Amino acid sequence: MPDWWQPLIILKNCSKPVDPEWRFPSFGMRPMNKSQFFWVSVVCLFASLGFMIAGTARAVDETLAYTVVFRGVEDDPSLQSALESVSVTRKRQEQPPATMFLLRRRAKDDGEIFVQLLHSKGWFDASVEPSFAGEGASIVITFHVVRGERYRFGVPQLRLLTPRTEFIPPTMESLGVKEGNPAESEPIFAAADQLLAYAHKMGFPEAKLVDRRYELDRAAHRLDVALDLLPGPLVRLGKVHFIGAEGVDQAFLDKHLSWRPGAVYHPKRLERIQRAFMGTGLFATVNVVLERPTAEGELWPVAVHLTQRKHKTIAAGGGYSTDKGINVKGAWEHRNIFYRGQRIKVNTELGTDAQSAFLSHETPDFILSGQKLSFAFRLDRNLEDAYESQALQVGATVLRPVLAPGGEASIGLEWRIADVIEKSDESRSSFATTAIPLGLKLDRSDDLLDPGQGWRWNSEVKPVFTFSSSGDPYVRLANRGSIYRTLLAVPRVVLAARGEVDTVWGTTHDNLAADQRLYAGGGGTLRGVGYQLAGPLDQEHKPIGGRSLLALGTEVRWRAWENVGLVGFVDGARSYEGEVPDLSEGMLFGAGVGGRYVTPIGPIRMDIGFPLRKRSQVDDSFQIYVSIGQAF
Repeated sequence: MPDWWQPLIILKNCSKPVDPEWRFPSFGMRPMNKSQFFWVSVVCLFASLGFMIAGTARAVDETLAYTVVFRGVEDDPSLQSALESVSVTRKRQEQPPATMFLLRRRAKDDGEIFVQLLHSKGWFDASVEPSFAGEGASIVITFHVVRGERYRFGVPQLRLLTPRTEFIPPTMESLGVKEGNPAESEPIFAAADQLLAYAHKMGFPEAKLVDRRYELDRAAHRLDVALDLLPGPLVRLGKVHFIGAEGVDQAFLDKHLSWRPGAVYHPKRLERIQRAFMGTGLFATVNVVLERPTAEGELWPVAVHLTQRKHKTIAAGGGYSTDKGINVKGAWEHRNIFYRGQRIKVNTELGTDAQSAFLSHETPDFILSGQKLSFAFRLDRNLEDAYESQALQVGATVLRPVLAPGGEASIGLEWRIADVIEKSDESRSSFATTAIPLGLKLDRSDDLLDPGQGWRWNSEVKPVFTFSSSGDPYVRLANRGSIYRTLLAVPRVVLAARGEVDTVWGTTHDNLAADQRLYAGGGGTLRGVGYQLAGPLDQEHKPIGGRSLLALGTEVRWRAWENVGLVGFVDGARSYEGEVPDLSEGMLFGAGVGGRYVTPIGPIRMDIGFPLRKRSQVDDSFQIYVSIGQAF
């Protein structure tokens, strides 16, 4: 009997009920009266408690430490790994129990779990017994595993509970349960799931697995499996009716349906129209429900429950930077202007150095489902250190989703006229151009405004033709990419990096309009260096732009508190006069820190950047940037 039981026995004996007429046995001694017996009982009680505390302290003070060994599974590392993964004795090895009794209990519980795991792997005659060697801090627990012969599947059966049905069942072998294979539980449960999925895809959405029957033949070491399926009726889809579609044109809704009445049910048919309606941007939720017909043999109606978003949006924003000053932005959007999902949007921007107005109209499902046609009208006025310009641009673009999810290809036609004054020589030129932009966007990031995982890529090739005396035809190529990796989930730490390579081919530097040249520097490319100053400069240190650009950047984003984050960044960028970046000229670099305040519309960003190689009479000691959204 363990030592720690002794105080409990003493306490039990001292706490028995006392008969008023009972006298403590004398054993040859003088009998005690009730008062004497009371005080003896009190002393006995406290003595028992003392023994209990001392016994517990002695048990705790005996430090236990142990190692775990498995015998009988050395030839199967995957099985040993599976046993270790469910072993509490192994997982809590650094937290040994207080007593040897509790340690034995822990090992016994593990043995029962091991037997269940071995049964699930096909060893139905398996047994596991733990043994102990050593004591104190050098105990070795050995689990002796006796697997026995592994059971195999017999001839599996699939029984249909409907005598007359159009359902053609799959073979059990195709579901992963094959005669002669190890009788593991995982293929059985997987086969049941696959059977229901198969029935749904064949047009039987009400199919139910009624029973799974097993028969274990220990003499033959065989497990016989039978599945009972109630397939239900073959479903053909009927009329679709919409709930919650007030104000949306019926023809527009019908255009998103992907089947005709009478088509056999398939879960992807319903999923496809759910995605199509969500993709219009008109609805907050879309729920597609299959309804039972009023009579047997009729087509099954489909109900589409829609919750509409507000069709109109007004937005406002702004920002500040020490190199560009203050800018204020406003936007108005209507997402169902003509009741067929057409979208019209107006954007304006008023800044210290730039003002613009932008109007666009977008038509969904242009010719093909998912394809969009966009018309845009834009006015710009810029007062930069490099140039002053006024421009009018009109364009049309067809956009189509590709390489889903998150992919979009585009082709467009743009007309642009501009009046440009170059600050370096005060020359003034007028330009009239037509361009055919070809674009490809890929977005595999997990969040539009604050990504933590994934990547993005944006490429554009734009041939530009001139119809004025100023300028030459040219081709502009732009490639931008970014990548995001979450290094730590709590607190959230994200490593983000970006890169950009742009070039202009087919014209000289001087014949390229100053507002179409490539510039680096500022919050978009190189924080810490003034706007457009990371590139060729004239004698008065004014930027003159280039025909190629290279930019790199990296950030570490740390969510220090729930709504507050800190950022450290390093940027590098430069524009070059040649068509290809001349790496011998090097790059300019900036570094700094920033803060983020997370809001539902995206993080509010404030960065302070410092040039790592300050140029005399060109660079300031630092630059400050305030805006909404991450830098990239």
